[in-house]
Amino acid sequence: MIEQANYLYGGMLSIRVKGGKDAALRVVSRLRLWCPATSLGGVESLVEHRYTVEGPDSGVPDDLLRLSCGLEDAADLYEDLRRALDAEADREWVKEKGGGGGKRAKRE
Repeated sequence: MIEQANYLYGGMLSIRVKGGKDAALRVVSRLRLWCPATSLGGVESLVEHRYTVEGPDSGVPDDLLRLSCGLEDAADLYEDLRRALDAEADREWVKEKGGGGGKRAKRE
């Protein structure tokens, strides 16, 4: 079992969220399957906003999110992340356009 486990790795992904620190933190708050964490690894899917941990002198971009995939279904993780990012994109669109409907007003 241990020998077999040495070949099974979870995925890591880093993304930058348009809108800076506040936008990145809003995305984290909308996630349902990804657990906020200060270190990554384990069997659950985790999300880390490293800037919050290290601070402004670290050189870490304030819009950076690090994601570590756990044992949850990949399609469920993708959908959760997509939903959180879409909600932030919709928020930014409404802000840029000065109001209006959601889902980027039917994507014009």
